[in-house]
Amino acid sequence: MRSLAAFIMRGRASAALVAASSAVLFLVFPPFLVVSGAAIALVTLRQGATAGIGVMALGGLAAVGVVSLAWGEAWPLVRILVPCWLAVWLLALVLRETVSLSRMFHAAAALGVVGLLGFYFALGDPTIWWPNVLENIRRGLSGAAAGGAMADGAGLDDLLVMLKGWAPYLPGQVISALLWLVLAAVLLGRWWQATLFNPGGFRAEFHVMRLGRPLALFTLAVFGIGVLAGWPPLSNVALILGALYTIQGIALVHAILFKLQLSPAWLVLFYLLLVPLLSQAVMALGVADAWADFRQRIRPRSSKH
Repeated sequence: MRSLAAFIMRGRASAALVAASSAVLFLVFPPFLVVSGAAIALVTLRQGATAGIGVMALGGLAAVGVVSLAWGEAWPLVRILVPCWLAVWLLALVLRETVSLSRMFHAAAALGVVGLLGFYFALGDPTIWWPNVLENIRRGLSGAAAGGAMADGAGLDDLLVMLKGWAPYLPGQVISALLWLVLAAVLLGRWWQATLFNPGGFRAEFHVMRLGRPLALFTLAVFGIGVLAGWPPLSNVALILGALYTIQGIALVHAILFKLQLSPAWLVLFYLLLVPLLSQAVMALGVADAWADFRQRIRPRSSKH
């Protein structure tokens, strides 16, 4: 990864090449979107706003050209790259100016809420149009399975009913997922920057990241009011803020394991269990850390010589 970061920093053309190729590969394997954004983040963090815009322009044009030649339609890629790359660029600028992951995450919270409002403005209430989307999916799948000897129509209907129940929270889920990708790209770019110019700096910066009590109180208030009032937009805001506190919880786990000098195998196990079992607990841990400050409560393991 260090060699890739070094290649990106060789010049605007090399950075645009990494951004463009990763953006094209994103259509095959979505996590490559993080790599493309990280290239923009690294250049922006190191060289500033203008350099970051230049990489976005060159990389975007190259990616659109390749996709247009290969598939004939690049508009779906453009609709994803433009908001994600712009968000990465903006957050990288905030991090460059403030030199604070915490403040960058505060900016990400504001950006997520703006994205949520944009979702409602552009697409409207998903409880209105999402059932129609699911009905079209049901018809298509039913038609495709009509010639089969055993078509599990009841199972399909149960699945679609469950998906229909997600409609009120679809905006929050979508924006949270995009925010995860954007923040992962910025953090990867920051790690690359530290690897090249400040070895070990990212670990120290990530381990002490805390989002503070005011945002934690706001998150709890939004969540509580959203649940009590039964108003989905507030619950969607809570989903976005919860994604940020999940990342703080991850940073906290990294800091504790490092402080206790535990084997990296524990970190691997943590990530394997994060999505299926631990995500909600890690988010709650991140919120609780605003008051508990677990890092200060845990004493480092003494070295034995």
